[in-house]
Formats: sequence, structure tokens, C-alpha cells
Amino acid sequence: MTKLLEKAIEEAKTVPESRQDEVAAYLFEEIQRAKLLAGIEEGERAVREGRVVSHQEAKQRMAKRLK
Repeated sequence: MTKLLEKAIEEAKTVPESRQDEVAAYLFEEIQRAKLLAGIEEGERAVREGRVVSHQEAKQRMAKRLK
């Protein structure tokens, strides 16, 4: 965990209890957004590096995993 994230968590703890759910919801949304963007970036990196398969290959792989 970075120092900035630690500081943000400590600051969130100082929010009045009546506003904590609002802050928690905002932080949760931002965390979800950051995770989504990281996933997109990883997908773009995979494409640039040629780590891709055809749609048919993906279907075959999923079929094996779902057995």
C-alpha cells in the first residue's frame, strides 16, 4: 500500500460518522473505476505484445474450463 493511500484511509477515518457512508461509497466507486482502467490497460498491453487468440480459440478454451 502506498503512503498516499494510507494517508487517504487515515483521513477517511476522521470524517464525521454521519458522512462516512457517503465517503465510503465514493471511495468504492473510485476503486472500482481504477480497477476497470487497469484491466483495460492490461488488455491493450496484451494486444500490443501479441498475447491474443482468435475468437474460435477463446471459445474452445472456455468450453474446456466450463466442463
